[in-house]
Amino acid sequence: MKTKVWYFLFTALLSALLAPSAYAQTNRRELKVMEYYVYQGDTIYVDELPPAVIHPRQTMNRRDWVKYYKRVHNFSKAYPYALMVARVINQTDSLFEADHYSKRQQEKYLSQMKDDLLKEFDPIFRKLTLKQGLMMIRLIDRECGLTPYYILKHYLGGATAGFWQGVAKLFKGNLKQPYDKYGEDKDLEELVGYWERGQFDSLYEMIFGKHRPDIYIPERFR
Repeated sequence: MKTKVWYFLFTALLSALLAPSAYAQTNRRELKVMEYYVYQGDTIYVDELPPAVIHPRQTMNRRDWVKYYKRVHNFSKAYPYALMVARVINQTDSLFEADHYSKRQQEKYLSQMKDDLLKEFDPIFRKLTLKQGLMMIRLIDRECGLTPYYILKHYLGGATAGFWQGVAKLFKGNLKQPYDKYGEDKDLEELVGYWERGQFDSLYEMIFGKHRPDIYIPERFR
């Protein structure tokens, strides 16, 4: 039941992300222009970095270690697909912009893209657990800069968003909560850091004593 719930939520989210109106909007989290000043002919950029928080090394009990192992395992399943979905969305966005697709062309292209994605990944996504699926959705938020609730409400309507927010709360989820790498999602961000530094496979092998299972992604979606 839980697997079906997450899968139907993901299908709704994918439909919203691949709606033509999604590409006509510019309401993703705004990128700020970096402040700068010119000194003796040199341009010097100025930015404010968030404070670094250093935690003392802590000894986790057996229960905490088990939770950590599960999180690493779930991340190994969820993050590659989150990256794939974000890449498809960004590439499609760039294609429409570069080739000046008309609204009708966008609708046709996106409809086919959604069908292809669901056809290719239907058996795979149905096997993901609820926790893996919800983790993937949070990581898609990280990559795309849009909360699931915003996506559903903006492109499929408030009733649809409200329904799925209610379902998510039943399973201790919150579609309105933005990805917060310094707060609620700092544990995921730590794993993203391992991944980006090329260290995640070593972490996985150290924990489970075997190589991380390969994640199948068709060549056209890589």
